[in-house]
Amino acid sequence: MKTIIALLITLALATNALAADSLGIGIRGGAATNRSSNFTEAFADLYLNRLVSIGATAAYVMLDKDNARSIRRDESLPITALFKIHAPIPFFQPYAGLGAALVFHDKRGTKGTPVALAGGDLLFGPFFVNVEYRRQFDDELNFLGGGVGVRF
Repeated sequence: MKTIIALLITLALATNALAADSLGIGIRGGAATNRSSNFTEAFADLYLNRLVSIGATAAYVMLDKDNARSIRRDESLPITALFKIHAPIPFFQPYAGLGAALVFHDKRGTKGTPVALAGGDLLFGPFFVNVEYRRQFDDELNFLGGGVGVRF
């Protein structure tokens, strides 16, 4: 019985290990923590090995201009390139990373901003649930979001 349990645990850990050149894609939604807003984004990560990945996101962000009662909104489309370091923990994989975003505003010009992030993936075989905190430095925005994805 102990051998069967040990074998099942080993197989469970092996199925959650990421191989080099695996790809994760998903969708995430959330809001800025310091302003009334919401965002939706699609994301993809290429895992170079168990510890390092590079990724990109494309989002739609809608911020209230002045306060929560404002009817004026600032809409933008940030495209972000990211570099992440992952902790090799079996069922939950926390990560931290840096990147750069090119933000296309609807009523203002396009600008770039550095980005820092931290998050984690809760793994369920090839599927995962994601939570992420992201800081856009030039806009002074803090985003908190969650979503789902699949790895293959």
